Amino acid sequence: MRFTLTLVRHGESQANVDHMLSGWMDVPLTDHGRKELSRLRMSVRYPDSGAWFSSPLSRCRETFRILFPDKDAVIRDEYKEINFRSLEGTVLATPEEARAFFAGWVEDRHVADEETFSDIQRRAVPALLAHLREMSGEGVTSATIVMHSGIMRTLIVSLFMMDRHEFNRMVVGNGLGVVIHFEVTAGAVLPLDWHWLEEGA
Repeated sequence: MRFTLTLVRHGESQANVDHMLSGWMDVPLTDHGRKELSRLRMSVRYPDSGAWFSSPLSRCRETFRILFPDKDAVIRDEYKEINFRSLEGTVLATPEEARAFFAGWVEDRHVADEETFSDIQRRAVPALLAHLREMSGEGVTSATIVMHSGIMRTLIVSLFMMDRHEFNRMVVGNGLGVVIHFEVTAGAVLPLDWHWLEEGA
């Protein structure tokens, strides 16, 4: 069975503006983020789906309500962002500081007690594959999940066996994301291809 999965990043949050490691912190969207999502709802061709899901964090739930107002999201905890634990709320004040942190992060170099790239792989990839098998078993052939940039990029890099440093080269705009195609059988979930979800595409 061919399965189409759409992953959408939440709208601009206050933590995005403040260059903060928010992770599991429940930070709100900004007013600008809400307005941008309303604009994107009219300019992006978000694929229709047979099932709809969201991370439990409010920035994702609110994004879902703005982009897909006639749908109901099922909340799935496995799509929460990187858990930065004691580092949550840390501000990476400059681009250089952010690049240095995430360069070490993708190589599993701990700063404190945060989840590493490999931790996210072990948490999110099996959970997604199990979810796809579950949906396929119910006859569902497409789904949309509103989630977070860190989880999304880790999934793409892992599913398509890229060099993990591609994580830091990917830029996922707020309210945008990716579309991934899979072949799902009783015994396996095979990623086929993916493309960016972009304005006007």
